[in-house]
Amino acid sequence: MPHPTRLVLGPLLGAALLAALAALAAPAAASAPAALPALDLGAPSVQSQRGQRLKVAVPFGSAPGEPVSATRFEVVSVQAPAGFTAPAAAGFTISKPASRNLVFLQSRESIEAPELTLTVRVADQPEGTQTWTIGVPPARASMPMALADAAPRAERPARRGTARKAPAAR
Repeated sequence: MPHPTRLVLGPLLGAALLAALAALAAPAAASAPAALPALDLGAPSVQSQRGQRLKVAVPFGSAPGEPVSATRFEVVSVQAPAGFTAPAAAGFTISKPASRNLVFLQSRESIEAPELTLTVRVADQPEGTQTWTIGVPPARASMPMALADAAPRAERPARRGTARKAPAAR
């Protein structure tokens, strides 16, 4: 005849083992990375000019209130036309303002090329790479202040100050 204690402990032991296995599996499932939201990249806007470090602003769309980290973005390659040097893709810094869906990509080196082909990857996206050909505006010619002050008086634009009306005669 089987021992009654053995019959009682058998099902309890099985239930306890199942509970222990479930407890072990729960933290593993909780620590699994959640799927990142899909991002739609907009058209880039060049914020610099030739002779400066390249700075590009790229807008993106995401779910409302969804936090997006700058670490999701990576510059994969940069190509310049023949005769010009492209900045190194690995030398780009990537930043994102906290309150806007915008990411800034900035090169370490200054650029002289009139246009560049820029490829950016977004992590965990099915079609995560985007390539754009962007125009880089020429450097603005600026006259040093010393030369502006030395310009003849006749060539200077007239200054407009605040004019006061004379009180009306009674």
